Amino acid sequence: MSKVMQQLKHSERSHLASGSAIPVSSQLAAPQQAHSRGLRYLAIALVPPTLIAAVVALQTYQSQKQSWLESNVSQTVSIEVPFEYQVEAAPDFGPLAVTYQQPSVNSDDFVQDEYDGDPLPEPLPVSGQTARSESDNGQTDLLQGIDLSGLSPELAQRFETVLNSRPQTEKPEGSDNTASNLSHQPERWYGKLPAMNFQTHVYSSKANKRWVKINGVEYSEGDWISNSVELVAIEQQACLIRFEGELIEVPALYDWKG
Repeated sequence: MSKVMQQLKHSERSHLASGSAIPVSSQLAAPQQAHSRGLRYLAIALVPPTLIAAVVALQTYQSQKQSWLESNVSQTVSIEVPFEYQVEAAPDFGPLAVTYQQPSVNSDDFVQDEYDGDPLPEPLPVSGQTARSESDNGQTDLLQGIDLSGLSPELAQRFETVLNSRPQTEKPEGSDNTASNLSHQPERWYGKLPAMNFQTHVYSSKANKRWVKINGVEYSEGDWISNSVELVAIEQQACLIRFEGELIEVPALYDWKG
């Protein structure tokens, strides 16, 4: 009986010990939970101000950076400068002296004319009768005062024959007075005579130095310009060509369109 009572007391003590231990642990855990809950509330309360402060700081940094760039980066500035000018009269130098001496031209030198696009005007015709009259007058003057009495009759007759003879003007072979002038009778040769542009005309007292440039090609006397056109002679102011057996006089630097 006493053992039973002891066991009951022992169990009651154990029950009391366990009952008193539970409130102690709960009392210790309650302050810890309250502390952690307070930290959580504090963190939640500090997040918005922190975000706002970060945004404000970023905006401030951006504005300061933009201000610094605007004040330190070079800019292009256009400046308009007025321009003033004056119109003055040209100075008067007076008459100018000729400093270039033109070289003399010998009789054997040839004259070269370059084509300028317009044909030269026709030279004034000189009648052969006038030239012959002047030649006859000159020969008459030379014969005056010559005494032929000291010569034999045969020699004197020969001398008079030579002086009285009239030299014939040199003409190209086959030439006559029936040569037509191309500039005076163009309608006669339209559609027949091929186109010829006389670009350069060179005349010399020596026949081997005479030449003309026709359609970009140089020709001398006796050359064939085409299969049907022959360059017969080069005169001082014209060229003589033969086409289909007829002689045609072409003025120097003449552009025949065909």
